[in-house]
Amino acid sequence: MRDKDAKPAKRPTAQWPDITRRDFVGSTLIGSGAALLSASAPAMQVSASAQNKALPMTGLGPDWTGPGGIGDYAGKNGNTHKVVNAAHGEIRNGSLDKRIANAPVVDDVYDLIIVGAGISGLTAAYVFTHERPDARILVLDQHEIFGGEAKQNDFEVDGYRLTAPQGSTGIVVPFAKAIESGFPTPFIKELGFPTTFTHQKPQNLTKDILIPEDMWSPMHIAWERADTAFYYEGHGMVKNPWRDGFAKAPISDRLKKALVDLELFRTPPRRDDWAQWLDSMSYRDFLLNVANVPADLIDDVCAYLDPIMAAMGCALGSDIISAYSAWNYMMPGVNAYSRYLNGGADPTDAIYLATFPGGNTYQAKRFLKLAKPEALDGEDTLYGLQYSKVNWDALDRPGDKYRMRLSSTVFSVVHEGKAPTAKIVRVTYEKGGKLQSVRGRRVICAGQQHANKHICHDVSPAYREAMNAFQHAPILTLNVALRNWKFLENLGVAAVRWFEGLGWWTSLRRNLVLDGKETQPLDPNKPVVLTQYIPFLNPGVPFPDQCTAGRMQLFGMTFADIESQIRAQFTKMFAPYGFDADRDIAGIIANRQGHAYMCGYPGFYFGKDGKKPPMEILREPFHRIAFSHSELSGAQMWETAVEQGERAAKQMLALAD
Repeated sequence: MRDKDAKPAKRPTAQWPDITRRDFVGSTLIGSGAALLSASAPAMQVSASAQNKALPMTGLGPDWTGPGGIGDYAGKNGNTHKVVNAAHGEIRNGSLDKRIANAPVVDDVYDLIIVGAGISGLTAAYVFTHERPDARILVLDQHEIFGGEAKQNDFEVDGYRLTAPQGSTGIVVPFAKAIESGFPTPFIKELGFPTTFTHQKPQNLTKDILIPEDMWSPMHIAWERADTAFYYEGHGMVKNPWRDGFAKAPISDRLKKALVDLELFRTPPRRDDWAQWLDSMSYRDFLLNVANVPADLIDDVCAYLDPIMAAMGCALGSDIISAYSAWNYMMPGVNAYSRYLNGGADPTDAIYLATFPGGNTYQAKRFLKLAKPEALDGEDTLYGLQYSKVNWDALDRPGDKYRMRLSSTVFSVVHEGKAPTAKIVRVTYEKGGKLQSVRGRRVICAGQQHANKHICHDVSPAYREAMNAFQHAPILTLNVALRNWKFLENLGVAAVRWFEGLGWWTSLRRNLVLDGKETQPLDPNKPVVLTQYIPFLNPGVPFPDQCTAGRMQLFGMTFADIESQIRAQFTKMFAPYGFDADRDIAGIIANRQGHAYMCGYPGFYFGKDGKKPPMEILREPFHRIAFSHSELSGAQMWETAVEQGERAAKQMLALAD
């Protein structure tokens, strides 16, 4: 979560031309334009056949998962059929409960068992081993590779190795500005990050195109950082609509003015309890009652904003999320409180995201290599670690102090005896079709609460209630490998937004230059990967049913459904600019994240009816079990995952054997 008491930030230096969104809006948009959207549209529109399918919770096959790329991450793309079958057959449905007592114990007692090998769990392992190098640690994870959502897809296209994130991506930089704006910057030295990052520059462009460092900022919060086109069904592309007042867009004046007014809104009430006050209402209610969006236009304004906030981390749209959750992700209107904290400066003018080719896969690898160097080969440099390979045989070697056991689905974590006096916690899991248990003096559950509430059998009612308070929504991350992007050059943009069909946004990005080396080309004549983060929005469906409805849509789609829709959507939008799907698409990988983001609904962050917020409860250990995940911060970022992992490790270090 962003620090609501962050120190004021200064105005940005010359990272970008000395012009801001307010300059654009104030000079060109007031009093001009027409309606932004022809109709409200979800970010994800599945086919009628997919919508009508019953969700197969088990029995899925490789055709459902689809292609998984090459390299260490091949076939490990998101929630694969193997992961879904295991999780829903064992954890969720409890089909193995009656066998728990008979599960054989393997291995000697561990000093620490960590359930979950995402960034938070890997951080916890590093912190614990750093303080106690002789400690015996076991990390369990249901996936076939570590990293959680910080994994990558790799393609080989026309002789080029292309890499793109499966989920987690982006480092808030510059670090000094990030701190001033309330964003954490943990373990910068240990991770080997330079004080400043260098980004690749495009080559062989025939026209000037503004290409952003990351694909997130231009979605809206810093739309001036990229040349962008909006695609309107039945009309076509409109280039940089925010910059010319949507003059060429097929839209209505009143809705246009409502969006412009919201972009310029700077004066919500000043109050000491602003954070708690924002958490008392939905973002939609804030827009309607505080930012004064006209009631007859609120649906269309929210249709524009909802996929942005959901994809960035809010999980769902403005009808569900707390206005405080919207503030965490710098949404219009509520971001005025950041300006209050920053002496009038807009933090989105000062910060942006630096992105490794594989997203935050780098951080996951670094924390593993720091604690278990033999797990990864290659040089200990930025470039070397990015392209390092996993030494699979070294992960779970008998006799090693630090062992990692993958493809292991945990379904029971329970103290032996009464929890307050217990000295051992037993963890039972399935691997290779066999049920077995391990015993540890301490356990950190580093996964999300949708799993913890099923596997932590002896927690108190207060902890159970806190776990049940977490609801999660899905994201589909699509990586489309192209043989070239001449069609974008012909269009003259780096990013495109659309309002109908599959998806809603994609963008080029300028990858980091690592140790002076380019990682992949940024040339319109050469291959590239376009990434999409697709939320599943169902406005009007009550909460938390929206989360389940979205998951049904995601898991109800086969890879063939996804592939056919993306090919059709790209053809519709880009064929006029020279795109040919059969010629230009080299590969598509679908990464389903069924529980991608927790939903911060009103009252979630600061509690209701005098009760502690659920995050606060779960940040304290339940005797010998601690909890660690970015969602316990209220904002899911790699930085908060690290903070929560460090906190849980220190709590367990303080616990006597």
